[in-house]
Amino acid sequence: MPTGTPFLRGGKMAFRVLLIESEVHIHLKLNNMVIDKDGNDVWIPLDDISVIVLDNLSVNITARMMSVLADKGIELIICNMEHLPIGSFGAYDNHSRASKILGFQINNSKEFYDDLWMKIVKEKIDNQLKVLKIIQKEDELIHKMLQLKNDVLSGDPTNREAHAAKIYFNSMMNSTFSRGNDNILLNSGLDYGYSIIRSYISRLCVGYGLNTQIGIHHKNEYNRFNLVDDLMEPVRPFVDLLSYRLLAEEKYFKQEHRRKLVNIVNNKVIYDNKNMYVGNMLERYIEQVAAYISGKQIKIEFPNVESYEVEGGYEI
Repeated sequence: MPTGTPFLRGGKMAFRVLLIESEVHIHLKLNNMVIDKDGNDVWIPLDDISVIVLDNLSVNITARMMSVLADKGIELIICNMEHLPIGSFGAYDNHSRASKILGFQINNSKEFYDDLWMKIVKEKIDNQLKVLKIIQKEDELIHKMLQLKNDVLSGDPTNREAHAAKIYFNSMMNSTFSRGNDNILLNSGLDYGYSIIRSYISRLCVGYGLNTQIGIHHKNEYNRFNLVDDLMEPVRPFVDLLSYRLLAEEKYFKQEHRRKLVNIVNNKVIYDNKNMYVGNMLERYIEQVAAYISGKQIKIEFPNVESYEVEGGYEI
């Protein structure tokens, strides 16, 4: 089991990201998820599960099971026929002091959030240039990324983030790259991995009393996860690096790739001078963000991709 600050379930860390790819029936029994496949039952304690990914449209899950998943803060991700995450189901709120933290979120000034967004963008670009170093891209491009990072102002009014992203992804692909192009294999890996991280951070935000609709930079009124999309920016390069290594020599997005992307939260990293799993790192990160927004902490330790260890194992 991963070590680190426990998630909010009786002092026990919920760590498993469960990928279900077969046609099964899922129901609840004695605080366990029971997966019935062809008459054979697999029992998994709910207290061990953080996120469930359903990657088969014939999966049958009871409403009672879904109700308990929400009650326990377990995120449920649904994939489409192309095996890409298309939607999620989770709890509205499971934090006893959510209204108090909501007050801090609402009352903090525009200057406060502009400054926080500047920090987030700088950290994202910093991790992107570190990825380029790791995959041994040209020093000239890395220098351009560093310059863009240094040019980021409060609120990022000149959109250095987008300029850096264009250089970054074009460099990774050695060509003009578009995140919206379904024909580029890397996009499949990025979409899948980002969805896992997004759902994981979403449940953590709810667990620490943060309202996910109130964003720092993202302000879309139709987006339930504005804050999540802000906070995951410095973490995206972790997914980028894993996807790049998995798909660089491949022609198709395979089952083994999806399994390894699901397992990203069980990869290892150094965070706050401690060895831990990515899942633990994300929890500590969101805990610090909640404390920062509430005025209880003056600094956030951001994730650092330089110490990220991409591992080959995965969990079903």
